Amino acid sequence: MRDTYEQHYEAIYQYILFLTTNPAIVDDFVQETFIRFYHTKQVQNEKALLIRIARNLVYDHFRRKRLLKWLPLTKTDYEDEAPLPEDLLLRTQEVQELYKALAKIKMNYREVIVLRYIEELSVKEVAYYLELSEVQVKNYTAQGLKALRSIMGREEDV
Repeated sequence: MRDTYEQHYEAIYQYILFLTTNPAIVDDFVQETFIRFYHTKQVQNEKALLIRIARNLVYDHFRRKRLLKWLPLTKTDYEDEAPLPEDLLLRTQEVQELYKALAKIKMNYREVIVLRYIEELSVKEVAYYLELSEVQVKNYTAQGLKALRSIMGREEDV
C-alpha cells in the first residue's frame, strides 16, 4: 500500500490541483482518494483507478457548489537552474493567457487537454482513465486545440 501511495502521490496531487484552483482542499481530496482506493479490491491499473476516484471526488465537490473552475494548468517544473526574471515574466503572461482561454472551452476539452499535454499521457491512457474511446479523445483534443487557437487568436499550434 505504501508503495502505491509513494508512486502515485505526486501525480494525483497535481491532477487534483489542476482541477480545483484551491490548494487548501487538495490535501483532503488526495487523502480521500487514497482511502477510497485502499477500500477497493485488486485492480489492474492503480493509476487509472486513482485518477477516476480523484476526478469523481472533485466533480462531486463542484457539483454540490454548482461551480466548476479549472486551475492553472502547468505541471510544476523542477529545474536545476533558476530561470531569468524576463523568462519568468514572459512565461507567466503566456500561462495567464492560456488559463483564460482554457476557462472558455468546454469541460470535456479541458480535461483531455490537461491529461494529454499537462500530464503528458498517451491517447490510449487518457481514453482508459476517462472511459472514452480513443477516437473521442482525439476528437476532443483536436476540437479543444482548435477552440484554444481561435480564442487566443493564433493560427499556430497551442
